[in-house]
Amino acid sequence: MDDASVATSSADNATIERTSLPALAIISLIRAIGALPFGVRSALGAGIGYVVGLFPFREALIARAHFSLFFPELNTKKLTPLVFANLGRSILESFNLKPRITAPFSYVSCGNWDEITSWTKDERPIIALTAHTGNWDLLAAYNIARGIPISTVGKEARNPHFQAALRSLRESYGVDTIWRSDRSGIKRIASCFKERRVMAALIDQDTRVDSVFVPFFGVPAKTPSALIDIGRRFNARFVTAFMVRTHGTRFEIHAKQIPDGLSTEEILTEYSSRLEQIIRAHPTQWVWFHKRWRTQSDGKTFSTREYLAWLSEQAKR
Repeated sequence: MDDASVATSSADNATIERTSLPALAIISLIRAIGALPFGVRSALGAGIGYVVGLFPFREALIARAHFSLFFPELNTKKLTPLVFANLGRSILESFNLKPRITAPFSYVSCGNWDEITSWTKDERPIIALTAHTGNWDLLAAYNIARGIPISTVGKEARNPHFQAALRSLRESYGVDTIWRSDRSGIKRIASCFKERRVMAALIDQDTRVDSVFVPFFGVPAKTPSALIDIGRRFNARFVTAFMVRTHGTRFEIHAKQIPDGLSTEEILTEYSSRLEQIIRAHPTQWVWFHKRWRTQSDGKTFSTREYLAWLSEQAKR
């Protein structure tokens, strides 16, 4: 994220040495699955995800309610399993991304790669605003494989064993992660800027961080803003970068610069508008099971039951 299984760098070996036995078991399982051919893992993940998405559990109900509100003309019962199929694909694919990040990189297309590389030659720091579309881990791994160093801001997993496995997996393909609990986060971000590393962040979810409300599918959505504020202080270049699945195990990158001179709110509005366009073109490739609009502009945060009721009420209007 080199060998038929997930690569293990010297840094990764050091990580493994200090992990717990349960975490090591998870890492071993990831490697075993990662040894399977990429296409097999992708198809297996799609099948498992699709079947899971057929059941009316909480996340599936949330996804259906979102589709009913924002895509009323489409069949929500058919779309929901496809959302989980894409998630299943992406998870098992990410257990070993080498088959898609090895030259000549024929499985991933990007129409403006030359422009992207020109950004990296500039002295200005780069902040890439991305989202949970297509296979987002592959997006980072692909750029690193093509010579663009990347650091990300990430949220720790609730399960410490899974967190250790996730850290090991991401380190194996070269991603440097700054976890939100890191008190030296701002200093580390500044260091990344000095080292000419691209700072990337998935900011398409409602999380407990500094945020502003911007329109997303016509509804105010709480959107993380801290990294934008930091980037503006360092005169960073802001770009949006999304990956979508075009067919099976082939992908496409959509990257575009955000105009300079915008406020934090304007940058996030532009980001959300572009993300919405991507989702409308590929509606089953985003994480619709996330409670994206659970926090209201008045500060109220819905429980799952309240959120589903709110979505239903909105859909009737």
